[in-house]
Amino acid sequence: MIFNLKCLIKIKYVIILFLLFSLPSFSQVPQGIPYQAIARNISGNALVNQAVSVRFSVLNGGPTGSAVYVETHTITTNAFGLFTLTVGSGTSQIGTFSSINWAVDTKFLQVELDPTGGTNYTNLGTTQMNSVPYALYAASSGTPGVTGATGATGAVGATGPQGHQGLVGPTGAVGATGNTGAVGPTGITGAVGPTGTTGAAGATGNTGAVGPTGIMGAVGATGNTGATGATGT
Repeated sequence: MIFNLKCLIKIKYVIILFLLFSLPSFSQVPQGIPYQAIARNISGNALVNQAVSVRFSVLNGGPTGSAVYVETHTITTNAFGLFTLTVGSGTSQIGTFSSINWAVDTKFLQVELDPTGGTNYTNLGTTQMNSVPYALYAASSGTPGVTGATGATGAVGATGPQGHQGLVGPTGAVGATGNTGAVGPTGITGAVGPTGTTGAAGATGNTGAVGPTGIMGAVGATGNTGATGATGT
C-alpha cells in the first residue's frame, strides 16, 4: 500500500519539498512512515549542513481537527539540504504513534519547521493522508482480510496554485568589528612642489648704537728728505 504526500510550500525562510514515500505491509507492523524533504531558503538555495527542527502532528477529522499525536525531531541536513525522518520515531509530545486509530475518521498530517534548530516553529501546512498504509490500518482495525490486487496507477493530478510569498524575516544582528589590519608599506616620496612667491620686504630695522672709538695707532717713521730741486730762471 502506497502513502503519497507531495506538495511545495514557500514560507519566510524555507521551501520544503515533500517526496513520495511508502510503507509496505509486513507480518509485524512497522510503527513509522518514512519522510524525506529538502530545506531551501527564500532564494531557492538549499540549507546545507544545517540543524533544523521538525514537528509532525496527526490531526483527526480535518486540517483544524484535534491532534491525536504530536512528535518533534532535530536533524542536520546533508550537503544537498536533504534530510530523512520517520514519522513515528520522534520525541512524542502528545500521545503515541502506535495508539493512533487509523480506521476512525480521516487523518491529516501537519508539518512545522524551525530552520534554526530551535522550537520557534512555522506551520508549513496540513495535508490529508488520503491513503493510510495498509499495515497501520490493519493494526488498529482488527484482523485484516486478504490483500487485494494492486490497482492501476492513477493519473497525475494538476499542479496546485502557488502559495503567497511569506513575510520578510527580521534583520540579523550586526556582527562584531573585525581586527585592525596591518600597517601598509610607506608610499613613494612625492615630487618637489614649485617654489613659492617671494614674500614682502620686512620693515627697516632701527640704526644700531655708535661703537666706541678705536685705539690710536703708533706714529709712523719719518720719511727720507727729498732731493733739492733745480734752480729756477
